Amino acid sequence: MKQITFSEVIPGMILARSILSYKGRVLLAAGITLTPQYIRKLEILNLNTLFIKDAKYADISIPEYLSIETQQRALSILASTMDKVQKEGNFAVDEVTSVASDIVEELVTQAEVTIYLTGIAIYDDCTLAHSLNCSIYSALLARFCGFTIPQIKVITCGALLHDMGKIEIDKQILNKPGSLTDEEFTIIKQHPELGFNLLTKKRLELSSLIAHMAWQHHEKVDGSGYPRGLQGDNILNYARLLAITDVYEAITAHRPYREAMKPEVAYNVIQAGLGTSFDENYGRIFLSKIALYPPGTEVLLSTGERAIVISVPSYDPQRPMIRLISHPDGTPYIPLQDIKLIEHPQTLIVSSY
Repeated sequence: MKQITFSEVIPGMILARSILSYKGRVLLAAGITLTPQYIRKLEILNLNTLFIKDAKYADISIPEYLSIETQQRALSILASTMDKVQKEGNFAVDEVTSVASDIVEELVTQAEVTIYLTGIAIYDDCTLAHSLNCSIYSALLARFCGFTIPQIKVITCGALLHDMGKIEIDKQILNKPGSLTDEEFTIIKQHPELGFNLLTKKRLELSSLIAHMAWQHHEKVDGSGYPRGLQGDNILNYARLLAITDVYEAITAHRPYREAMKPEVAYNVIQAGLGTSFDENYGRIFLSKIALYPPGTEVLLSTGERAIVISVPSYDPQRPMIRLISHPDGTPYIPLQDIKLIEHPQTLIVSSY
C-alpha cells in the first residue's frame, strides 16, 4: 500500500481504502480500479490524499485506527445527532457515548501506536470529519498522558461533540472559501458557547465535563483564547488536551479556504505554542508521539536519496524504518534496501512528497 496525493492519481490505480460520505456511506470502495470517470468524481470530492495498492510496496501495511464498520457507525451517529439537534433541539446521548466507547475500545487494543494522519477519507462535511478525527487523536493523547479508560471515554465523547455549536452558525460562513471578515470571525467565535448551551440541556444524561470541553476548547493557557480568556489550570484539563488535537486536525485537513498542510506544519505550530497557546505537558507528550511521516509516505533524505516509510516505531516516531528506492542521481536501488533510521543518526528526512 502507498499513500499519494490526488495530483499523482492516474487511471488503473487500485484504491486501497474506501472513501466515505459524512453519513458513513461508501462512495468508492477499496479494491476498485480508478477509471478516468472515477478520477473526475474524486476531483469533485476535494480529497487531499488517497491510499492505493502498489505491488512494489505490497508488504507495507498502513494501519487504520478504526475498523470500517466503526468509522461508518461513528459518522452515521454524528450526522444523525447534528441533524436531530438542528431540527428538534435534542439528540440521543446513548448513541454518542456508545460509539465513543467503541472507538476507545478499538484503540486500546493496539499495543504500539503513534499519532499520524487518520487516513479516514470523508466527503461532504468538514465538521463531522474534524470531530471524528479529533476524537481519535484525543483518545490517543489521553492514553499517552495516563488517563484511565473511563476518563478517555469521556474525553472521546467530548471530542466528538466539541463543535456542536457550529450547527447554529451560517453554513455560508463555515464553508466560505476565502478569508473571513472581522464580523464573520466574531460569529464563528460564538460556537463554543453555543455548543455548551446545547449540551447543558442534557445535563442529567451527559457529563458536564463534555459540555465544558465544547465551551473551553479554544481557550489558551496564557489567557489569549476565547470565549472567556481563561488561563492555565482554570481551563479544564480535558479541554487543554482537546485544544492540541483540535489544532493538529484543523491544520492537516482540507478546508474550503485552503489545502491540507503537512504534519510538519502542525508540529511546528504546536511546538511554538507550548506554554502560551497550549498546555506544555500535554503538548510535549503529543509532539513526542507524532509520526510526521507515516507508513506509505515517500520522503527525501538529507543524503539526496528517495525512500518510502515502511513502519514507525512507537518509541521514536521521528526515526522510522524506510526503504531506499533511488540514489541521489535518480537511479533506482536494485535491489531495494531497508534501513532503520534510528541506526543512522546522521541521516535525516528532509521532506515528504
